[in-house]
Amino acid sequence: MQVTVENVSELGRRMTVTIDDANIEQAIAERLIAIRPSVKMSGFRPGKVPMKMVEQSHGPSARREVIDGLVQSSMQEAFVQEKISPAGAPHIDKLEDKGEELVYSMIYDVFPEVKEVNLKGVKIEKVTAEVQDGDVDTMLETLREQRLTWEPLKRAAKETDGVTIDFVGSIDGEEFDGGKGVDTLVVIGDGNMLPEFENQLVGMKSGQEATITMTFPDDYRAEHLKGKEATFAITVKSVAKKKMPKLDKAFAELCGVDGGIAALKKEVRGNMTRELSTALKAKNKRSVMDSIVENNELALPNSPVDREAEFLLEQAKTNLKNQGVNIEGIPFNIDNFKDPAKRRVLLSLLIGKIISDNEIKPDEDKVKAVIDGIASSYEDPEDVVKFYMNDQQKLSEIQMTVVEDSVVDWVLEQVKVNEKSLSFSEVMNSANAA
Repeated sequence: MQVTVENVSELGRRMTVTIDDANIEQAIAERLIAIRPSVKMSGFRPGKVPMKMVEQSHGPSARREVIDGLVQSSMQEAFVQEKISPAGAPHIDKLEDKGEELVYSMIYDVFPEVKEVNLKGVKIEKVTAEVQDGDVDTMLETLREQRLTWEPLKRAAKETDGVTIDFVGSIDGEEFDGGKGVDTLVVIGDGNMLPEFENQLVGMKSGQEATITMTFPDDYRAEHLKGKEATFAITVKSVAKKKMPKLDKAFAELCGVDGGIAALKKEVRGNMTRELSTALKAKNKRSVMDSIVENNELALPNSPVDREAEFLLEQAKTNLKNQGVNIEGIPFNIDNFKDPAKRRVLLSLLIGKIISDNEIKPDEDKVKAVIDGIASSYEDPEDVVKFYMNDQQKLSEIQMTVVEDSVVDWVLEQVKVNEKSLSFSEVMNSANAA
């Protein structure tokens, strides 16, 4: 097999493969003999169709199958021989079948050569934070909010009250999709419903029926409701006020902690510290990765960028579905994902270069520490550790995470680092936004 490679563009290549002893005719003959027993033809018993007729009916398809098989096998062999890893699936642009000789050429892209990762002049802001007593108190209030109960009222509803209603919405006398609710709890002022809707519940009492009118905003998420005036027939089922649980031993037990409020605070602080550590690590990692990308430029092949953009698009669809969003009719555009896809491909190449140049490997102790950290939040940590250690795919993901952390540490050693202290809420809000 003869192989020649030529450049057709900065990252485009044409490879020509010549197979001198292809033995195509012999392979076709063997293929036809192999399929003859299963060939069905009127007037002949299975396996008794004359070979000439088998050749006439199945010869062209047999030739295609033989040639396709030769191309696929020789293509892989050629890439191995030339030590080439194409960036995407090759495109056959020419093929000559000469019986005993097969010649074909293919076009493909290669990844650019990363000569070095430039970090000159890079400055990175490394964020630090600690869990303060006030943060723990705020979290305890959140836990109380999550476990509140509703105390029925005889008076009229006011701000912060919970009003349970049935409602039916209509526009121009016709009910519209999504405009109906049964036993729906509306907390006045929470913003879960539009303010114009919530505000009109103020003053209503249990058992009252009323009609309210409102106009949907011009930027409302549902296209068919934007700017429309709607009428809602309301039936108030109940009016209630929030009843917060006391911070006592019973509340701690309600949260699954024995030992009273002191033990609960210790448990909450521990959980918050772990969450903060994870968020800080992710935030500082993003800063490092952003600095690498911003300080390095490379020409990128289209194939991996297109694949990454397609992956990000599908990921976006899945995320919306998981949030309960009906994605039918949403005009997804692959071009909107091209820039982040380019960033991810470029970052992958640059990280690979750093890993290769510095011979970075996953530290076993760090891998074990990461797995132990994950397992600590489960009821049976030992079972979780065994699961990760025995699942090669999961273990590889953890190993890659550890390697990336080592890359971050290496970059921080090469650049100027300025530390900035933030509060717990600032870090966590930033993490949620990201």
